[in-house]
Amino acid sequence: MIISHSRRFTFVHIHKTGGTSIEKALDPYLTWQDLILGGSDFGEKLQQPYSAKFRLHKHSTVADIENICGAEYVDGYFLFAAVRHPVSRACSLYNFAASTLNKWAKNQGIGLSEVASHITKEAAKKKPGLKWASSRALMATANFSEFIRHENVSKAPAFRPQVRSLQSATSEKLKGQFLRIEDHVNWTMDLGKRLGVEIRLPRANASTVKLIDEQSVNENDRRYVETLFREDYEAFGY
Repeated sequence: MIISHSRRFTFVHIHKTGGTSIEKALDPYLTWQDLILGGSDFGEKLQQPYSAKFRLHKHSTVADIENICGAEYVDGYFLFAAVRHPVSRACSLYNFAASTLNKWAKNQGIGLSEVASHITKEAAKKKPGLKWASSRALMATANFSEFIRHENVSKAPAFRPQVRSLQSATSEKLKGQFLRIEDHVNWTMDLGKRLGVEIRLPRANASTVKLIDEQSVNENDRRYVETLFREDYEAFGY
């Protein structure tokens, strides 16, 4: 999340939509009066204290910002967010959960399939990613099809409809401008002009383990995701 007072814009970072790349691209242009939570190295350092004291964090929603900071930073600033095709986003979450668990597994000298049997309370305390709903879902399933249907994954913030992050606190109306990350070559220059900066999106927060991609998702799973995220398909033109 970014609230830039110097350039009067607010960026809402929706899970698994390329938001870290956008934050890293904008971070060099922020000044002392701007707030960035997550994304950049500085933003990651700020996230914990702001979350603890103000309940603001990397993925704060439009409603969070309205309730905690004030509606002026939603209605009076240029508000925007990146969105992603729901199938691609589900694949990204699956790969991200696998990458998180695999990194820990390598440090323990075990395989990815052995993670669940090696997690202790102490390990989970040291590595919060082991307790994420998406991580628990991945450990409990054998493939992508089972993963997207598991009860735990429905609790993962990155598996809720993207429209939820853009809805106002006082209504279900969506606020701000959405930018489809798949079309970034078409909007990067215009966004830069709107903000008064030059935007070059880096590839950031990429999964190190790739178990699936959008092209390999079968038709049954596509229909399931389309049904589950019908609001996103309709709101963002997918």
